[in-house]
Amino acid sequence: MAATSTRGNPSLGDILRSVGVLAGVIAVIALVFNLLSDDEPRLPDAVDYQPALAVAREEYGYDVLAPEPVPDGWRATSIDFAQESGGDRWKLGFLIGDGEQFIGLEQTDGEIQSYRDDRLAGFQPDGESTIDGDTWERLLEDDDRPDRALVRVDGGAITIVRGTVSYEGLEDFVRLLR
Repeated sequence: MAATSTRGNPSLGDILRSVGVLAGVIAVIALVFNLLSDDEPRLPDAVDYQPALAVAREEYGYDVLAPEPVPDGWRATSIDFAQESGGDRWKLGFLIGDGEQFIGLEQTDGEIQSYRDDRLAGFQPDGESTIDGDTWERLLEDDDRPDRALVRVDGGAITIVRGTVSYEGLEDFVRLLR
C-alpha cells in the first residue's frame, strides 16, 4: 500500500504548528518594540518665539505681551500669531517643569466678545484678581481637572492668561508680562 501524501492538504496539526510559530514571531517583535520604546512621554520641543514677538510688537495695534524674564524650568512650546481681517492674534504657550502644568497667553484686537466666547466656552466667572492696580476677571473651567483663566480687556484688545496652575500662579505670570 502506498503512503498518502498530505502535501497541499495540511492537517490540523500542521495548521496549529504554523499558528504557534507566527504567534511566537509576533511575541518576539512586540517584546523588542517594548524594550526599545521610550517609557517617558515626549514633550514638545521648545520654540524660539522672540522673532515672532518682535514682528508682532512692531506691526500690531496693541501692546503685545510676553513674560520677561521667563522663569527657570519654563519652556515655550507653542506660538501662533496672525494678522487677519478680523484682528491681529497672538498666542504663546509654556510648559512648566516636567510638563505637567501649562500656562498660555492669548491676545487679539478683533471681535473681542466672540473670541472670548470661543476660547473660554465652558468657563464660569469665579471672582476677580487685582494685579499691579489692574482688575482681571477670574474664570474657572467646568471640568474634572479645570483650567483657570484671568481675562482683561484694555486698549481695544483682550488678554487671556489660562493654565493648569492656581490663580496665584496665573497672577505671578501676569506680573512678568511686558
